[in-house]
Amino acid sequence: MIERWMNAQTADEKTLAFLQNFFVLIAAFGFVFYGIEHWVIEHSELASWQSKIPLYISMVGAPLSIAMFFTTRKWLTFPFLVVMALSVFTGMFGAIFHLFWNAGDLGVSVFSISGFVESMQVPYRPVLAGMAHTHVGAVGLIVGLTVWVKD
Repeated sequence: MIERWMNAQTADEKTLAFLQNFFVLIAAFGFVFYGIEHWVIEHSELASWQSKIPLYISMVGAPLSIAMFFTTRKWLTFPFLVVMALSVFTGMFGAIFHLFWNAGDLGVSVFSISGFVESMQVPYRPVLAGMAHTHVGAVGLIVGLTVWVKD
């Protein structure tokens, strides 16, 4: 993708290539950052097997995102798209699980406004942490779906 940016002929091509590179940078930084965060807070050391999934997604997503700067061949672009979609779903399910676990611990219902707000504000299981993976995956999907794939 860097090569496409450097070789772009028109202003529109340069703008699109710049935006694609910028979004890949956001995805790469996000996966590296969240991977380090999961490692530091020992998220994968929790008892359930589901707690390991975000770290694994980050460990696969980071090198795929970084590699997208250098090539957009099919062998890389399609696994990149799959991991980005998995990141979106992992983040959504993680946010939902955090929300419902928080509500269960607090004894409130997420189907009431006060219960929902209370469940969102619990600091030890942050609901928005799951949404961060959704964000990084969505940004990566934008790039993966708009990039010109080489054979």
